[in-house]
Amino acid sequence: MKRIDAKAVLRAAVILGIVVCLAVAIGGTAARADSLGAATVTASALNMRSGPSTSDAVVTCLPRGTVVLVTGESGGWYQVWYKGQSGYMSKDYLNYTQTSAMDLGTGTVTGNYVNVRSGPSTAYTSREQVNKGRTFTVTGVSGAWYQVSYNGSTAYIASQYLSLGSGGTQTPAPAPQTGTGTQTTGVITGNYVRMRSGPSTGYAILGTYNAGTKMTITGQSGDWYAVSYNGRNGYVYKQYLSQSGTATNVTEMAATAAHTTTAVNLREGPSTAYTSKRVLPAGTSVTLTGKSGQWYRVNWGGTTGYIMGDYISTNSGQTGSSAGEKIVAEAKKYLGVPYVYGGTSPSGFDCSGFVYYTYKQCGYSITRTAGAQNSVGTKVARADLQPGDIIIFLNGAKTSIGHSGMYIGGGQFIHASSGGGKVMISNLSESYYNARFYSARRVAQ
Repeated sequence: MKRIDAKAVLRAAVILGIVVCLAVAIGGTAARADSLGAATVTASALNMRSGPSTSDAVVTCLPRGTVVLVTGESGGWYQVWYKGQSGYMSKDYLNYTQTSAMDLGTGTVTGNYVNVRSGPSTAYTSREQVNKGRTFTVTGVSGAWYQVSYNGSTAYIASQYLSLGSGGTQTPAPAPQTGTGTQTTGVITGNYVRMRSGPSTGYAILGTYNAGTKMTITGQSGDWYAVSYNGRNGYVYKQYLSQSGTATNVTEMAATAAHTTTAVNLREGPSTAYTSKRVLPAGTSVTLTGKSGQWYRVNWGGTTGYIMGDYISTNSGQTGSSAGEKIVAEAKKYLGVPYVYGGTSPSGFDCSGFVYYTYKQCGYSITRTAGAQNSVGTKVARADLQPGDIIIFLNGAKTSIGHSGMYIGGGQFIHASSGGGKVMISNLSESYYNARFYSARRVAQ
């Protein structure tokens, strides 16, 4: 009987292991928790479950060849989305790719001044800045970006600013809630205001109208008026239709000093439908003289215009320490600095690098990563936030800590945003950040 050479067997096993590792590395790419991707079902049928284990309930079962959107991962499971349903599917039966063309239905923009870019990164040219409520047909995914249909061509929007719809058929418009049953006249208050077939931006556009157009208001459904105009019935968003008989309904207020919290348009009227007179940089001093809905009428250097309230701060009610305010003032020096992964200097920051650098400039030595920054100083409740506090967020999949920034007051924070591509100011009330707020830490007392 031939003697087995143990050393030769061991060498062969090591070589085989290296070959297998190389094959895995070459054959596929693991999904990053802060990225998106697509995956194709390779089993004859695969369960989507409510959680990342076989003991969790089955949401649905998808056949071989079905392509799903991957939004995160948990152990041996991908977190997925398919036609309005979310769940988890085993990695063992999915073939993952980071970039893929796929039908993802309708996506709705969740923030204001969101860039529509020519490619899937902030290095590509912005074709247009769009605001909350704008809808797009989503045709694919590329890393942290959605591919969308834009003016007959392809464009890209950062995934954190686009919320996917159900991808199914549109539900019929609900009957208007009329209240008294009486009809009144409404006047369009902006230009290019759309009448839709139902009370949301997901419904078809029936017509586009300019300021001064008079319509008959026949009812109301949520934030939308049911209207009739030239024999056509539809819905117009309440913000753009006034029952006062004038195009702009402004409530006068005592002159109040304020400043802009980010670069913002000074518009001719109180809606994004009005023309921008100019863009005011962050920190520009203005005087508030009136209010119309969510918009302030302001005076800036003798020029009157309107700015959305989300981007105005009066600093009223803030009790932050002088040390915290010093940190905020230092942080604002770097507004517009580009986002660079791993960056810790004014030539480029990532999120925790920006917090780390700002605190260092103010004489504080803190840890470098967002996860470690969750342990510095003392923990404070969200309701007790003061300027200068460090804010910690979960990543896109809500599976671990993935982002940090600094509170500046007025419900806003400053951060180096990978989606925005720069140091910028955002609102904690934005759906993405509100849902992922994890904790707050106070270092400056």
